[in-house]
Amino acid sequence: MAIALTKPAVSEFMDSITANQLGLGFEQVEVDAASSLVGKDLRSTTIRSELDIVIVSIRRQSGETLFNPAGDAQIEIGDILIAIVGPSL
Repeated sequence: MAIALTKPAVSEFMDSITANQLGLGFEQVEVDAASSLVGKDLRSTTIRSELDIVIVSIRRQSGETLFNPAGDAQIEIGDILIAIVGPSL
């Protein structure tokens, strides 16, 4: 409730996601050893440019979580990528 009063744009955005008005969703993908993503920096992948997916977090096997990972974050075996996906996917 406090967010709605102090940050109305954030509250409106969150409401639109939960009501599915924007058609956005959250997904997770575990990176296995055979993935072509292993060893690549996030910026050198086509995740954003071709798939229009935004990676919002990377959870490492160690339990470490990278929120809003930088482009130079390297994707490792066992990482779980948390993403916002658009309505076309």
